Amino acid sequence: MKTLYKRFPETTAYFFILLFCYASISKIMDFENFQIQIAQSPILSSFAGFVSYLVLGIELMTAVLLLFENTRKLGLYFSFTLMVLFSFYIYLILNYSEFIPCSCGGILEKMDWRTHLVFNLATVSLAAAGIMLSERLQFRPLKFSAVYLIILSGFSCMAMVLLYNRSEHLMRKDNNFTRRFLQHPVTEAGRFQLDYNSYYFGGINGSTIYLGNHTAPFTVSTLSTDFTGFSTSSVNLDQSGFTFKGARIFVKDSKTYLFDGTVPVLYQSATTDLNLKTLSYRQVYFSQLKVLDSSAFAIVTYLGKEKIQALGILYPNHPNPVEIHPSTLEKFKDGIFDTDGNLLVDSGTGEIVYVYKYRNQFRVFNKNLTSRKDFHTIDNIDKPQIDILERSDGQKKMKTPPLTVNRSSFVHRGLLFIESARIGRLEDRQQWNRSLVIDIYSTQEQKYIGSLYLPKAKNTKKTEFFITDDSLYLLIENELLRYRFAQNVTQHFRTGEAENLNKE
Repeated sequence: MKTLYKRFPETTAYFFILLFCYASISKIMDFENFQIQIAQSPILSSFAGFVSYLVLGIELMTAVLLLFENTRKLGLYFSFTLMVLFSFYIYLILNYSEFIPCSCGGILEKMDWRTHLVFNLATVSLAAAGIMLSERLQFRPLKFSAVYLIILSGFSCMAMVLLYNRSEHLMRKDNNFTRRFLQHPVTEAGRFQLDYNSYYFGGINGSTIYLGNHTAPFTVSTLSTDFTGFSTSSVNLDQSGFTFKGARIFVKDSKTYLFDGTVPVLYQSATTDLNLKTLSYRQVYFSQLKVLDSSAFAIVTYLGKEKIQALGILYPNHPNPVEIHPSTLEKFKDGIFDTDGNLLVDSGTGEIVYVYKYRNQFRVFNKNLTSRKDFHTIDNIDKPQIDILERSDGQKKMKTPPLTVNRSSFVHRGLLFIESARIGRLEDRQQWNRSLVIDIYSTQEQKYIGSLYLPKAKNTKKTEFFITDDSLYLLIENELLRYRFAQNVTQHFRTGEAENLNKE
């Protein structure tokens, strides 16, 4: 018994040597996956690269210290500190994190998080016991060791809290292009095969999905939200004869709209009966139009004098029907290609959102374009990487294909959903190649909510999505899919702003 008592610190040291060597070697053998898992941690996301190397280094260094008798006690102190850090980390995950990530590999990989915590607390006690017995065998007072252990525990917990707070700030506000993927944010709820890949979303009204068709621009197809009852009808225009280049149909609040900005005409129906009358003619040319309400429309237009794109409001029934705001879009080079983007209107808040295509920025305006808030995405491309060639006749064109940052996007109830065109730091490229990646942001503050994967074929070119209160509808080529949102997404929707929301 006395021999066992004397050998306890040594046995404890061998246990931690085995533990740290096994854990570190397991991580080294699958280091890329280890970094990806740390990047998804709600506490360590912003420091995944640094922390992954630091943890491995300290674990291996501690194992070496424990190996030699003259450094064994120091190794036990390191073991105690590491296990306190790991234990408090798990405590924060279980009690303060929005989600619980996957484990980080090694010997604990098969345990759930609560079992992790029990195991870690047991090893904390084991390390403390090894230190105390080592001091007793050397006839040293135990009170000093007890004080050291308490101080180390306190500093370890404080360090983890500071790391957590700093990481959250960097992740949500000053992100370095590290995505945090939400845990099971959507569940597939249905699929519908379309005959062609030329369909686009024309809106959702009640329990009916409206689809336009690029190759049949004067038809509208309807489908119930449970993917039954598909039908197609033709729209009737009170005046025609125009040479449309890209007429589009949109349905909102039981009214159907048809427009093509290359022809300065806008049609509107009294109801969804598809009998459309001219609402605006020769008032303004535009490249994009979004419905604010039945009498006001947000537009993107070209200002010939300034040679730039700008946002404006079209009021068809007003004496002065067009209000253009020249300073709404920020120019870097030419004011046309570098300001290219996606115009959106949030039907829940009434806000106008403009997402730049070639840089990590979006702007949020009130419905009159009189106030503005500027935000950035987690991407690190803050200036358009485009090369402009100006011809002798004054026309401009791009020399080479530009670097796209943001593809399609949609805004609903204060949440902006952006399909990203670029892979982030510490992401699995194979997963990226077979997925559609959507990043989610708040439109009220500089806040990154998280990201989600949606499966797609590797060479898919055409994607579009539409958001409602509880679902994400996705068009991939000629297939329509519906995904149900989990609570970790819907909890971020704003409520009480307006009642004219798309509901099912």
